[in-house]
Amino acid sequence: MSTITNVRSEPPVASPVALDRDSPLPLYVQIKRRVLMMILNWQQESDRFHTDHELSEQFDVSRMTVRQAIQELVDEGYLRRVRGSGTFVCAPKIDEQFSPAMDFIDQWSAHGRPLSLRVLHCAQEPASNAVARELDVAPGTPVWSILRLRTVQQVPISIDYRYVRVDRIPHIDARQAEAGSLLELIGRQVELAYGNLKIEGGAVQAEHADYLSLLPGDPVLTRHLVYFDKQDRPVMSGLSHYRADQVRYSVRVPLQNGAGKTDQVSDSLEFRNPSGVGD
Repeated sequence: MSTITNVRSEPPVASPVALDRDSPLPLYVQIKRRVLMMILNWQQESDRFHTDHELSEQFDVSRMTVRQAIQELVDEGYLRRVRGSGTFVCAPKIDEQFSPAMDFIDQWSAHGRPLSLRVLHCAQEPASNAVARELDVAPGTPVWSILRLRTVQQVPISIDYRYVRVDRIPHIDARQAEAGSLLELIGRQVELAYGNLKIEGGAVQAEHADYLSLLPGDPVLTRHLVYFDKQDRPVMSGLSHYRADQVRYSVRVPLQNGAGKTDQVSDSLEFRNPSGVGD
């Protein structure tokens, strides 16, 4: 029976890291979220992860508190314990590419790691002033309001808000929204032509922190979007908040047109863990 003998190639973690001891969030939960960041940025899956002793020194807490956080991460599939060798990271390597089809679900499946969608809200609601501007409707006009959480093997990737014009798409239910791509669903009823995307960085809002397993103030990447039909009429708008330690956005812009050349911009969001490559 073989034994894993790899040791960590990087120096021990720094000590200490401040925790908010006045927060209603238990210390082990705060530690769990910080350790999850370490896991998602871990460079070598074969290297042994930090020991409970090292983590207890880094966070200035008891080993019992650290073990509670680590055990939950083991139970959720982020870490694995190997008797006599230590703790190791179960880290994914995913590259997600933008394409005209926006076939994220197929891309994840092709890597052997299916993308999971959980619908948290799906109902008609009056359009806010901001949504009304994006969808070119009067404020208060009913629109579909959809909130979805995207995860990959229990790793939270993004929290997605989508708003769809009811006059263009009369019916959407939670089952449909959870089954797959909203663009594909809409595209069966409306001929879509293009989308406008805007990317910006910022700090996670308190209302999103729990969804993304982050602490308030942690960095996120926000993608704003509006999709239009052939008549330049907006059909769907929205935004997605991504864990900034999980994704980055890259664009390849063609510099020439003509025979054998393409004038289409190629976009991709790449996972940074562990080698820097995923939405």
